[in-house]
Amino acid sequence: MPDDEHGIDIEEDTDLDVQGDDVEGERVEEEREDALEDAEAERKETEIEERSEEREHEAAEQENPDRHRDEEPYQ
Repeated sequence: MPDDEHGIDIEEDTDLDVQGDDVEGERVEEEREDALEDAEAERKETEIEERSEEREHEAAEQENPDRHRDEEPYQ
């Protein structure tokens, strides 16, 4: 008799759900979340550094607003 006339094909039904699959999936998910958290923390740190540099530059200009005149020759 041909194979398609009896029950199920054993080769097709061998993908069983096991606890190991869930653990591996959770591990991958945790690693992805950790990577996203690290990237977010790095982005925030970079943003803070940029703001700090901008504030330092603005403060330096406020200390001596005529600084650009110091570079001009005396007339």
